[in-house]
Amino acid sequence: MSLRRAIAHRNLLYLLSLKELRTRYKKSVLGWAWSLFNPLSQMLIFTVIFTYVFVAQPIPGDPSGLKNFPLYFLSGLLPWNFFSITTSVAMANVQSGSGLIKKVSFPHEHLVFSVLIAQFVTLLIETAILTIALLIVGQNVLKWLPVVLLIYSLWALFTAGVALALSAFNVFFHDVSYLWTILSQILFYMTPVIYFTVGLPDVLVGRILKTAANWGPTGGFIVAFHNLFYDGHMPAARLLLYLALLAITSFTIGMWIFGRLSPRFAEEM
Repeated sequence: MSLRRAIAHRNLLYLLSLKELRTRYKKSVLGWAWSLFNPLSQMLIFTVIFTYVFVAQPIPGDPSGLKNFPLYFLSGLLPWNFFSITTSVAMANVQSGSGLIKKVSFPHEHLVFSVLIAQFVTLLIETAILTIALLIVGQNVLKWLPVVLLIYSLWALFTAGVALALSAFNVFFHDVSYLWTILSQILFYMTPVIYFTVGLPDVLVGRILKTAANWGPTGGFIVAFHNLFYDGHMPAARLLLYLALLAITSFTIGMWIFGRLSPRFAEEM
């Protein structure tokens, strides 16, 4: 019922999403260019650490043969930032929307979905730039873009579920936002954004980290993106099936939690 009501008010979702896009970089000189500076600055920092501090060599993509740490890093960082920013901003958006929630009857899920849509547009713009960079170095990713969009859709579905659950809990327990800041940092380092899973040492800690990186709640998605952008091959069928199951489960649970708790938002706020 909650999802059906949200679909019925899709015009409101469009307006809220448009507002998110228009106000994100309002009164800034560089505007949307700021959305690119953050991942580029992170890329430069981690490239220096990876190359000059640890003196490590990037592992060639298989079968692409691409040997470029900055592009490997960006192909995982861009979707990761989508997940990280969407979940944190969605919590703040629901909390700051207390005035609207108290006065107007509307699907509260739209406060989360509008952030998701705005951030998804940002992800597509960043991916277009990444695609151009890959083409310049000789990596033809154009044929994989339909698969990328499919997995992006699953990634967005998974992210929506997490954002809905966190946003609902945060209304009642503000500690959730602080706790998520810590947990997301741990999750980042358990996700193969800045390291190659095949290069992990074959010891207990390395095996645990490799398992978490490949089959963790976020690791599987990032591995799939690396397969497509960096390695230049289709992710394994079992991985795609796992990601679809993960996305549907996350969204279903997130919608259920949000639907159960949202009727109490007004009185709690």
